[in-house]
Amino acid sequence: MVGCGYTGRRLWQICRARDRDFVGTASSDESLAGLRALGIPAVRLDLDRADARLAPEQCRDRAVVYMAPPPDTADTDPRLRAFLAGLPALPRVLVYLSTTGVYGDTGGAVVDEETSPAPGSIRGRRRLDAEQALLAWAGERGVPLRILRVPGIYGPGRLPLERIRQGAPIVRTGDAGPGNRIHVDDLAAACLAAADYQGLCRVFNVGDGNHASTTEYCRAVAAAAGLPPPPEVPLEELLAMVSPAMRGFLVESRRVDTSRMRTELGFTPRYDSLEAGIAASLGTGPWDSPQL
Repeated sequence: MVGCGYTGRRLWQICRARDRDFVGTASSDESLAGLRALGIPAVRLDLDRADARLAPEQCRDRAVVYMAPPPDTADTDPRLRAFLAGLPALPRVLVYLSTTGVYGDTGGAVVDEETSPAPGSIRGRRRLDAEQALLAWAGERGVPLRILRVPGIYGPGRLPLERIRQGAPIVRTGDAGPGNRIHVDDLAAACLAAADYQGLCRVFNVGDGNHASTTEYCRAVAAAAGLPPPPEVPLEELLAMVSPAMRGFLVESRRVDTSRMRTELGFTPRYDSLEAGIAASLGTGPWDSPQL
């Protein structure tokens, strides 16, 4: 697996429980040591180095899950392109984690995998560039490819608890558009389902199917944690307070259809409600372990 961060570590837990082989990568010696300290088999792979290569046995006839983010420059992904150019052997299947941000802003309208991408952010354009590079590469070589378009990820250690404790404002209910998200354990399990999927090249939207707004999500987190609800302000007022990256996130809205994930990929999220997912993330419900 290329890029063993938050989601990758949860994927390792599931693979370990299911007795599936797993090797992660890290871009620095410090990160590599951190993974190995947790018992995660890992190798060094710095995709910003021209000589970065996996060993042939680490990719030949294996499922490769690519989670490494693009660099924060321009609107392309040279990191992904360098990885593909340096592959010493063809994998059995390649799973790539993209973003639902490639759809851009639809004003809350529904999008599915047949919707033409129209990213409005640099982040979305980078991911679309990576998708296009992958589709061309896999098509030329006959390598099965699954692109997972991923919404906001939440889970243990990834709830907005500190912002809520600090009283940071959120968008008022009337200004908040629909949202899309997925619990980290569901995303990790979806990666395995994609690796096992029988097909050639396919795009899947993944998510819990719950389109609660960010405002509803933050209020639900506050309630579950026993904290006061965050103050709500008009969207224009909040936009003046946040970073450019956050502004882009706040002004885009869409409802991501995940029907293909459920019917064709055959994957049903374990946490399809905010209550269950937040409880699992807080460790307060019977859902606080990865899907084993």
